[in-house]
Amino acid sequence: MKSDRTTDRTVGRTSRTSRTASTASTAGTASTGGTGGDAALRRRTDETLAFLHEVRAPARLGKRRSNAFVLYCVALGTAFWVVPLLIAAAGAGRRGEWQGSTSDHLLAGLPLAVPALLTLVVVHAARGAVWRGPVLVDLPTVSWLLPLPVLRGPVLLPRFHAAALRAAAMGLAGGGVLGYLLSIAGSAGWLPLTAAGAWAGTATALTAVAAGLLVERHDRAVARNAVRFQGITWTLAAGAVLLCAYAVLRGPGGPAGTLVLWSGPWGWAAQPLVGAAGHPVPGRPAGAALSAAFTVAALLFARRAAPDVPEEALRARATVASRVSASVYSLDLRQARSAARGTRGQRARPLLRLPVPRSRWLIVPWRDATGLLRAPGRLLWAALWSTAALGLGAAAHHARPDGQAALCAAALVAEYLAAAQLTEPARVDSDDARRSANLPYEFRALALRHAWLPCALLLGWLGAGTAAARLTGRGTPALAVLVAAVPVMVAAALVSSYRGPVPTHLLVGAETPMGNTAALQTGLWYARGPLAALVLSAPVLVTADRAHETGAGHIGWLLLAGAAGMWWARRTAHRLHGAPPGRPPRNAGRRLRAYLITRLK
Repeated sequence: MKSDRTTDRTVGRTSRTSRTASTASTAGTASTGGTGGDAALRRRTDETLAFLHEVRAPARLGKRRSNAFVLYCVALGTAFWVVPLLIAAAGAGRRGEWQGSTSDHLLAGLPLAVPALLTLVVVHAARGAVWRGPVLVDLPTVSWLLPLPVLRGPVLLPRFHAAALRAAAMGLAGGGVLGYLLSIAGSAGWLPLTAAGAWAGTATALTAVAAGLLVERHDRAVARNAVRFQGITWTLAAGAVLLCAYAVLRGPGGPAGTLVLWSGPWGWAAQPLVGAAGHPVPGRPAGAALSAAFTVAALLFARRAAPDVPEEALRARATVASRVSASVYSLDLRQARSAARGTRGQRARPLLRLPVPRSRWLIVPWRDATGLLRAPGRLLWAALWSTAALGLGAAAHHARPDGQAALCAAALVAEYLAAAQLTEPARVDSDDARRSANLPYEFRALALRHAWLPCALLLGWLGAGTAAARLTGRGTPALAVLVAAVPVMVAAALVSSYRGPVPTHLLVGAETPMGNTAALQTGLWYARGPLAALVLSAPVLVTADRAHETGAGHIGWLLLAGAAGMWWARRTAHRLHGAPPGRPPRNAGRRLRAYLITRLK
């Protein structure tokens, strides 16, 4: 046995020595810079890739089958959902149901809204490239293939080409649907608008791929300036959203619309769509030529930079992508989000330092406020969703009866999303119980204390918006109902924060004649908090809006639903974590004495 182990060590040393010598000789040959060295390196790369192509044939076949199944599901969903909706929308457009003052107002703001929308797409791609990126390889490729003395171009460029093709297909479809919907709303014929929308979507998608590749290529610089990069992207996103809101509220673009259309690639790509919609665009052929030239130049520049993506960037993205995929397959969406956000830079200090409170009652709200100030994007999103809720609630008052319920439900969903942004500290405490281990509170009490700050912020913002609407003569009963529904939505967000992992019996499901119920049960379990809040609040909002007044019964019902939701959140938090470790539960001595007396009797 000893001689066998000695022989194994000798063979291992010999193989490692031969691999080191082979690598050194190959590197020396490649460093000579001659044509012979380049030819040898290229030949070695071709041989390695050919060998891997043969070895990975079964895995590649399985991946193709998985992709074919995904495409089949997408095609099935498109055929059963998207196509009938588009046909119904076309019929409504022919009957003139889409045409009116609202559609005219929206179409008049296209010179501002379309460039802002395209800017959001590019900014989203740049932010997503921090953890994924267009060039995404698997962990075996990063660990075994890239360290070898082979050319990186033949390994990484096919990934870039595939990402560009996928983005072009998605942009083509999305832009075409947008142009088709604009034609239904009362613009020109459907074919010119659909073609112009497809061009705008394709150009923007390819530009987004190039932007994502540059972020991936300069991963070290982005990591060093993570907070600054996040601030720039958030500023661009907020500017685009405000520009869209301004276009919707103001309507005609005028000189501002012309300026935005010529402000950069986002405007150049939007010019064909805006021009096909009937807006005057001076120099539109030149803008289309600039858009095409910029898209091609950006793709060529990104293609040239693709082989130079650092290995640590590829390794980090492959690791995060595998974790996200595993979390999604296990239906643990919170873990997937945590893995994706772990690569983004966090602000070390809050934007505003809050003084430490002297009262212990304010410790939890102070921690929550400090955490939100370290992530100001959440405050921004909460403000945007709250504003959207106010806008949808005001629009529901002037909508037709058949669309009034949908607008009221959308307003409540927007309010819930605003509450979910503000309850992120509770979600963080739920994921890591050690953060609150030193606090003298049980989790059932801690969940209620996490509701103080979101309720205060939402009540302040929605109350100010309601008061401003009443002062300007645009107040509706739905706005008061939205203010009264704040405790319900915050409680629903807290229930989602303390929901924990998916129970195993829901993942197993039950077999029925319609198929397995695992997907339906899991979806209902994830959305049980907002669904309950929507069911309890939507009828009140619709009734108050149709009655043109807000009664005491409406407010009382919402307050009662909010109290019930807080009790539910308290119970959910206690079921997930229970009492803190090392601390006996309340009335433990009394329970033990009663148990002993019962046993002795």
